[in-house]
Amino acid sequence: MSATSAAIPKFGSVHPASLRPALSTMQEPKVLLCDLDGTLIDSMPTLAELATDVMGDVYGTPRVLARELYVATCGLPFIRQLESIFPGDARNRGASDLFEGRKPDRCDQIRMAPDVERALSEIRARGIAIVVSSNNGVQNVATFARNAGFGFDLALGFGGGMAKGKPHIDRAAVEFGVERSQMLFVGDSLHDGEIAETERVPFVGVAGTFSFERFTMRFPHLPVIRRFGDLPGLIFGGWSQATASEDAPLSSRLAVGNG
Repeated sequence: MSATSAAIPKFGSVHPASLRPALSTMQEPKVLLCDLDGTLIDSMPTLAELATDVMGDVYGTPRVLARELYVATCGLPFIRQLESIFPGDARNRGASDLFEGRKPDRCDQIRMAPDVERALSEIRARGIAIVVSSNNGVQNVATFARNAGFGFDLALGFGGGMAKGKPHIDRAAVEFGVERSQMLFVGDSLHDGEIAETERVPFVGVAGTFSFERFTMRFPHLPVIRRFGDLPGLIFGGWSQATASEDAPLSSRLAVGNG
């Protein structure tokens, strides 16, 4: 079955005036929701390679196309990515199980970069609760949190009725007694931004998996940083678009739309 165009995110027309720098400061949140893959850890190249292997083995998808389709739909659980790319294909469940079964061996040893750890520590020092919100499997997220060397206040994954988006946001609201406006969600995918838009939660995009330009085309009025380490400066002040780090993470190698 051929991949469908529905798998590719949609973009509206963007006027040049809309591509202005993000705000230099923002309201300080009480809870920070962090996506995992591509945001807290630089696992996207590994996951893209694994997904490419699986789509090639199961569906015979050419490697270049498989990689593009995986990245274009990232942010969803892999089974939902497959349903978007190959709608109704009876092989989807088996392909998803294959992907999830191989994932721990490839990803369990990936750790947060030092600048990510420093940023989290700085944010935590201001009394902000820090939550992992990922569509990676519940067990994988628990393993990451256990081995991370950082005390996350809550670690949420996909499974058991939980998923990134409303279920995780509702859980955080109850756990910490906060409103959506008092949260901040940070993620590396366009899907993450769409979740925040739907759930009316403030959002910061992290360029890398998707280019800075593609993020700002899709969300021209939201802040986008080039690396997670820039986040404390954005939240607490002293950050500007012009002085943001130009050093993108390794995942920028697979960015869609990068020149």
